[in-house]
Amino acid sequence: MVGCATAHLRLAVKRARPIMKLTLDWNCLIELEECRAQAPYVTELVAMHRKGKFEVALLAASASENSKSKQFPGNASLFHQRVSALGLQDLPMVRMPGIIGLSYWDFCYRVEDGEKFERDMDALWATIAPKVPRKPSEHLPNGVALTDQAIQSEALWKWRNTWCDVISAYSHIHEGRDIFVTNNTSDFQKNALRLSELGMQHISTPVEALDLVDRIKRTP
Repeated sequence: MVGCATAHLRLAVKRARPIMKLTLDWNCLIELEECRAQAPYVTELVAMHRKGKFEVALLAASASENSKSKQFPGNASLFHQRVSALGLQDLPMVRMPGIIGLSYWDFCYRVEDGEKFERDMDALWATIAPKVPRKPSEHLPNGVALTDQAIQSEALWKWRNTWCDVISAYSHIHEGRDIFVTNNTSDFQKNALRLSELGMQHISTPVEALDLVDRIKRTP
């Protein structure tokens, strides 16, 4: 009877394991748009999501990524159009903190503890981009006021790139997700150890994510 009870307990634990949650960053969508080398693996991840094997979500922060002209996108409909063009409109969205001038209200939530949010962002920024000044005002010419227009200008496109990486990491961690999928190896995989200490459990390229999911699922 003890053996049967143990077997039933193991089965219950196995069934109770929560579904694994993967987060695709903006680079994964670019892989699909431009038919790059990792595109088939992104497609396979999405297909497995649709089969219920695990959850694959997009980042709301991706809506704030620079356009090819180095400009702020301007409105959320452009993001919706690009996602729909790739046939990914059915994927869930990982929301982001609401930041005036940098986020779209349809995709974000209100930050309750502003001090903790800033501490967490500072820690992530120092890890991902330690050589990039944290304050956007430090990237503007002397005498230029830090307005919404200035934040969205071409002059701050490099700062916005870093900000999008950091806010993407924050959003992923805040939602308690399992695997952050990106090709940005220089900023993420290179700093994986420190980022794991900050809450990013796993960081993988699309092809690595497929193998990682399989290995995690086989772990007793």
